[in-house]
Amino acid sequence: MQMAMQCPYSCETATDTLQWIKAIVDFLKPFTFLINAHVVNFFTDKLWEAVDKDWIDCLRNEPIENLLRIPSGVVQDHWPDSLKEFVLTLKSLVLPRKQADLHKVLPGWKVTSLSSVLAQGMNLKKKHEVEVLSAVVNSVANSVSTDTIVDVGAGQGYLAQVLSFQFQHSVVAIDACSQHGKVMNARAERIKKHYAAQTRKFGYLWDFPFDFLYIRNLQYLEITNIMSEHLSHVVQL
Repeated sequence: MQMAMQCPYSCETATDTLQWIKAIVDFLKPFTFLINAHVVNFFTDKLWEAVDKDWIDCLRNEPIENLLRIPSGVVQDHWPDSLKEFVLTLKSLVLPRKQADLHKVLPGWKVTSLSSVLAQGMNLKKKHEVEVLSAVVNSVANSVSTDTIVDVGAGQGYLAQVLSFQFQHSVVAIDACSQHGKVMNARAERIKKHYAAQTRKFGYLWDFPFDFLYIRNLQYLEITNIMSEHLSHVVQL
């Protein structure tokens, strides 16, 4: 039995973090056909046939307790070398899960409850996540005096819109799904109407420094090049 090697990467600097992310992307590329497949396609297209036959023959006869140890990076000596290398490399690339004390890392960090307008469409779990993450990003952005925050993989824009409306940051939201962009922009319009009504009622001006950028079929490094060429002091989410 072998255990996973120690992780050779770190997040000490932005360069170190990008190297780690690139290593993960390079590792996953050969398996995108499985990652992006729907469960139904796995059966209709017989995707298991694309998996190394030696792996299948080996794992088919493994005790269940050995299979359950795979996510922990534990491999067996009699496994094919390629399978052992796959599991050990995979485990070595896992991002750290140790929870930091945010009050020590980010002095003055404070979570603010979202208004019902900004929280529209969120369940309680999503609302909690956005409240905490937006507070963290806001603190980091303020500490480095960033000009623009780029939310890569913005989805329906929950986080990006809170950063823009509640914290008044300039935000560019990027997503590869055009449907997400439509939902995001429609949601933004509803929120803007609310703040416009507040402006008329109370006489103060609300700025909305938010933009949605729809990027499709661009590789990770191409996106980072776009940001580095056109934006300065970018905080990447």
